[in-house]
Amino acid sequence: TTLQKKITTFMLKQYFIFLSKKLGIFMQKKIALFIFTLFLFSFLIFSKEEINQQELFKNSEPIQEFMKKHPRGSLKVVTGAMCSGKSGYLIEQEKRWKRAKKRVATFKPIIDNRKLFLKKDIDPTQVLSSRTETSTRCFSVSSVQDLKNKIKQENPTHIIIDEVHFFTPEKEQFINFVLDLVKQGKQVIVSGLDLSFRNESFGPMPELLSHADSVKKLTANCAVCHEDTFCISQRLVNGKPARYDDPLIVVGAEELYEPRCRNCHECPKE
Repeated sequence: TTLQKKITTFMLKQYFIFLSKKLGIFMQKKIALFIFTLFLFSFLIFSKEEINQQELFKNSEPIQEFMKKHPRGSLKVVTGAMCSGKSGYLIEQEKRWKRAKKRVATFKPIIDNRKLFLKKDIDPTQVLSSRTETSTRCFSVSSVQDLKNKIKQENPTHIIIDEVHFFTPEKEQFINFVLDLVKQGKQVIVSGLDLSFRNESFGPMPELLSHADSVKKLTANCAVCHEDTFCISQRLVNGKPARYDDPLIVVGAEELYEPRCRNCHECPKE
């Protein structure tokens, strides 16, 4: 009958509710036991690792002492066209390092004999100077071997090298030496033209840029359109753009070079 069906349905529902509760309690106990076991297992593992670490540090130098004896080296490359402020940037970086009591040594190729606002009685090969009229004493070097000898003699931890495009005749030796300095834990900053007056990669700069921890790319005001933008060093011969087949390296200042943007730069091949 209908009443019997209702009673049967009601009893079945109650039975399933009872089973669900029992099963739920059973599963809760199982889950709780699993979580407790997992927690206990994790605790034992981490405790063992902590003991191992304590034993490790008992028999080793403190981290700060280790880092002092094994410093991590780095290479920063500063680049841009003539008149972009590269040398001024290096001079300011040297001041910051010296204020921090670092052992700093600054170098540049002896071929760079530009005066740049220096007094007449000052030897320009012994001074790193900028167009903002800042300057600092530096070591002039005639070759990569000369640079190696002076760095060995001075034993600096922080090294600045300006005008590295002048190492083009020895670019492989120079690149390898700079990378060796970084491996030794030295903090190295190099600066130079990334492009020649021909608008082509210049000497060791492309590979140094690829190995650099960081790069500082400086802009300049184009001498023709006056925009502050990416520039190329425009070489001038009697006031006119130098030809492509002119010598690659010619030392000079404003009388021979000026910065020009891509649109204003000229280098005739014919």
